[in-house]
Amino acid sequence: MEQLLQKIHRDSGSHKGQNGKVLVIGGSEKYTGAPALAAQAALRSGADLVKVLTSEDAKPVVQGFSENLIVESYGETFDEGSLRKAWELEEWADTTVVGAGLVDFDPVTLKEFAEEAGRLVVDAAAIEPLLEFTDNIFTPHSGEAEAIRQEYGSEKDFAAETGSTVLLKGEVDKVFSEETVFENDTGCAGMTVGGTGDVLAGLVAGFRSQDLADVEASRLAAYVNGRAGEKVFEEHGNGLVATDLLDFIPAVLKE
Repeated sequence: MEQLLQKIHRDSGSHKGQNGKVLVIGGSEKYTGAPALAAQAALRSGADLVKVLTSEDAKPVVQGFSENLIVESYGETFDEGSLRKAWELEEWADTTVVGAGLVDFDPVTLKEFAEEAGRLVVDAAAIEPLLEFTDNIFTPHSGEAEAIRQEYGSEKDFAAETGSTVLLKGEVDKVFSEETVFENDTGCAGMTVGGTGDVLAGLVAGFRSQDLADVEASRLAAYVNGRAGEKVFEEHGNGLVATDLLDFIPAVLKE
């Protein structure tokens, strides 16, 4: 992991935005925390700038989680009228997370967005509609991965056939690529709490925005997320909550 961290070492002569720009598309009136967690994790990974594109109802709530976030709205529902704004911001970003907390969306529009977008980190509700789009990173938990298994047989077969990377979240996080399967050895039982997967997706995007390859970003994100969880668990035990991880990410990166 130390070698991967060296790849994202920051040049003292760099300027704002040069060390990674991330877009998070997600959130809803019901799930305001998910995009905020992903976005803040991307910032904690070292990315310079993070924008969130969320629903009109969720926008003020998401903005209220942190003054470090730049929050914009796609309207009430992610539909045909949202595409211009989504493509504009996706073009700005080095990498984009789509799906965290996303509820009110048109699957056809989501596919239309992906057709014109660059490589994505696909999470949560966006996973099943976007399985046909190759060369992306998919970050499912075991339930969300069922759509992959039904279509391709296994995560490994899906990665081999499509060229995508799968970061399967679970008791042991696993990274599947065309060539290899990597099992992560960090984490703790307290991380079953909601929101830790959103933090993980944000870390993947943050590391990828800093020029790590898909497999590298996924492996490093799984390690850092799990190690941060271990540190939180030492202090809070089963009282661990996802926001606690954010404060420990920099410490893990400095280890």
